[in-house]
Amino acid sequence: MQCFDKICILIPAYNAQETLGPVLKKIRPFHMDTLVVDDGSSDGTKRVASEQGVSLLRHPFNLGKGAALRTGFRYILHGEYQMIITLDADGQHDPSDIPSLLKIFQSVQPDILIASRAAEFGRMTFLRRFWNRLGVKAVARLCHSDITDSQSGFRLIRTNVLREIDFSTSRFETELELLIKACKKGFRVLSVPITTPQVDGTGSSHFRSVVDTWKVCKLFLRSLFW
Repeated sequence: MQCFDKICILIPAYNAQETLGPVLKKIRPFHMDTLVVDDGSSDGTKRVASEQGVSLLRHPFNLGKGAALRTGFRYILHGEYQMIITLDADGQHDPSDIPSLLKIFQSVQPDILIASRAAEFGRMTFLRRFWNRLGVKAVARLCHSDITDSQSGFRLIRTNVLREIDFSTSRFETELELLIKACKKGFRVLSVPITTPQVDGTGSSHFRSVVDTWKVCKLFLRSLFW
């Protein structure tokens, strides 16, 4: 992987004991450093991560996906990594896509590469479908960038991007905050299509359709005045 040999995979996890293990097993053949941030789980998430031999950080109580990402970002930025790959713990993303995404990243050289679920939007719940189909167009226009899925948690991110971002959110809207602030600072964002085994982590997602969709929308509206 040439200059991208310094890669760390970051997985925020909350009550993911049933799904985290299979995700980590699929990652193992890539021999990449992996960090799980347990966001105050009350189940065996910590045990599963420990059994798989990955690095583990743990919040004493649930703070939100964005907070878990931020904790992971801070930890990883203390190292010499050049890239972070974020994945969800619920099995929605297929880690076997990582090699092909890395090839695209090396070829096109964006600052953030989003593994886009745009082709799967029709399978989502109404509110998620509404935001992902209509809201993403507004985000792409605001950012003047090729963004077809603003909420995908499967991303390849250069660490120098994260060193320039000051976050203010702690839940699902953090992923959108990262994209908007990165674009406003001139970083290049690219989306590439993927297929997903599950849509929105069906049966295991902690996304609250009404509350969290509203939080994402509010973040977008606030960003118009940044």
